[in-house]
Amino acid sequence: MTGTTVANQSSNTQSPDATDTMALKIMLVDDQPPRAAILERALIDEGHEILCRLTSAAGLAEKVHSSNPDVVIVDMDAPDRDTLESMALVQRDMPRPMVMFCNQDDEDLIVAALRAGVSAYVAGETDLARVRGVMRVATARFREYQALREELEQTREALAERKIIERAKGLLMQRRRLNEQDAYSTLRRQAMNTGQPLIQVARSVLDYAEMLKAQG
Repeated sequence: MTGTTVANQSSNTQSPDATDTMALKIMLVDDQPPRAAILERALIDEGHEILCRLTSAAGLAEKVHSSNPDVVIVDMDAPDRDTLESMALVQRDMPRPMVMFCNQDDEDLIVAALRAGVSAYVAGETDLARVRGVMRVATARFREYQALREELEQTREALAERKIIERAKGLLMQRRRLNEQDAYSTLRRQAMNTGQPLIQVARSVLDYAEMLKAQG
């Protein structure tokens, strides 16, 4: 491919070796069906799965939501503002790695694409010999995305559990006239005696309180 390949440097992930390439579920957006068919064949030969092939980025966010691809690849001669806005909307609501193939080696367009959340921008005519290298970048971005998503989910779960424990602790403080430390110690002691996680004991305390409330 004549042209350039630009990777989004918003993270510290390095491009992995070829042996690190993993099979990905891909959504392909290409306004030229013959070219899309060739690229699809190359991606399948590399071991990837094409979930769907679109001829435009119209309604891209809804389609990403319904099919949940690992990576979105956009291959267009001249992506317009609507295409970039659709990609930015995906990254805002359902972030995931995105790769763009484009004939235009234009600095302003490259900057706009990276701001829209593109992980790798490949400028020049599509050359299938570069697909493997580009997909290694996409694989690295996907792994980073998965790690960040798991970390975020763990953080959310930890916060949710902390709120439940705080509610149970507050209930014990109110009903048994305990201070905060004694209420927490009571929960921990019950967890140790029953072999249950602290969060489970806290849920049981709240459930029991709700049952008593329902019984009047």
